[in-house]
Amino acid sequence: MRRTLFSLLLKKQNLTTWEVFCVPYTATGRELARETGNRRLATVSLGRTTFDRWSSGSWYGRPRGEAAQILERMFGHPVEVLFSPAPDASESPVAVGSVATQIGSRWPSSSMLIPAGGPAGTWEITGRHCLDGTSAAVHLLPVIRRGEEVNPDDLSQDGQRDVEGFLRPARRGFIVGVEERRGDLDLYVREAASARRSGRPGPQSARTLSIPSAYLLDDLTYGIVWALTQLDDGLLADDQVLDSERHLISTYLSLPRSAPSQLLVDLSAAGSSWMGSAFCAQHIQQELANATEVPTFWTREQSGEEAAPWLFFKHKLDYLQALTRFHSASTQTVRVFCLPEGEVAQSERYERVLLLLAIALMERVGIRVRVIPKPEYSEVDGVALVPGQQAVVANWVRVPGGALWAAGSTSTRGDLRTYAAAFADAQGNDVLSGAADSASRLQALSGYLGLDWGWLTSRCRSLGEYGVAGLVRPRSRLLTVNALDETLLFLGKLTSDQ
Repeated sequence: MRRTLFSLLLKKQNLTTWEVFCVPYTATGRELARETGNRRLATVSLGRTTFDRWSSGSWYGRPRGEAAQILERMFGHPVEVLFSPAPDASESPVAVGSVATQIGSRWPSSSMLIPAGGPAGTWEITGRHCLDGTSAAVHLLPVIRRGEEVNPDDLSQDGQRDVEGFLRPARRGFIVGVEERRGDLDLYVREAASARRSGRPGPQSARTLSIPSAYLLDDLTYGIVWALTQLDDGLLADDQVLDSERHLISTYLSLPRSAPSQLLVDLSAAGSSWMGSAFCAQHIQQELANATEVPTFWTREQSGEEAAPWLFFKHKLDYLQALTRFHSASTQTVRVFCLPEGEVAQSERYERVLLLLAIALMERVGIRVRVIPKPEYSEVDGVALVPGQQAVVANWVRVPGGALWAAGSTSTRGDLRTYAAAFADAQGNDVLSGAADSASRLQALSGYLGLDWGWLTSRCRSLGEYGVAGLVRPRSRLLTVNALDETLLFLGKLTSDQ
């Protein structure tokens, strides 16, 4: 007689005793009570005799009511499946419900939907304020870590065929390696296309598939996957429109001021961001073409979601490189970010990691970053100020009135004094003041953002050594991960344990 899936999942998750099982069972009931408003869920208890009956492996009954709801949330399967014979009792099942629960509880902008009898399903990713969200196919795979790699854990022939079938389509998909460790789960992620290339050709290619241990799913790797997949899928959806409307940028560059409505073109959030950013980059370079003084810059991004384009848009990197003409042995450009404490506190940890990566990219190319915490400066224009001469306005982040961008240039004394006062205040209230070099400034910024500096630099070093493309690779010609790889290695060299 084959044992029930429920009894195998209990063993897989080290929940085989009544005392241990009751802790997550009760916690799940309380969580469901908050979500559904059903107060009875918060008080559900489980008797030892009932647990012993459920966990015997030979009881094929059906828990009902609140008990059924809790079990289905904990394990990701209907009770009809949980208390039926396991599909293949010779193969240890992936803890589908635990993976979905861990993903959803740690990163509320994600959910994994794995049908009963998985392990293949869908990874739903949602934006927070300015990205549209997307989804990808996902396949859970039991793995064991061996040194710097994790490998499949004794795949059966059916399991091997499932993996090979999952890797074949050209869609975006992810293999998620699941390793049980001391009652917890470590998750490792590799994009399907990269995993397909990494396996040795042949009838048992799925068995040779490996995932670098550097691709451990944590706030660093999740933030990268979260931002890049949304930007990439949005730009791919807009590819034809962006190509046909390229003339808009050159048309508006000939105007002294512009603020075209987003209704002008039908674009996703990613496409609108790309077009606004591309225009503003060209506008600033055009207006500063004859500047002889070193400009200072004010940047409106306040979250990882807003700052992610710095890491991935190709034109942003070309723009930063073009501005290095102002750098010399004695001068460097300064870029100010307004990051109020309230905004930082409301931001998810993975977003703060993205924000720090974007600022580290700028420090890596020689830009001196300042951070002002005063919320009253949140709506200062994105501007390049040539002191006493010119202020080049270029907004594409949180543009009022639903415009793609708002751009112009001014040399009136009143405007120049207003911008100069903001820059002076930023210098006087810089939370990174006193830090003489990039390493010190970034470490201070890490503390301000509530990130562990030792963890961050160590993880950046390991991820940078493998490269981001194996984790998630952009498909749009408008994106790149090259600068992110270099930034990860740059931060990794600053690790405190060297």
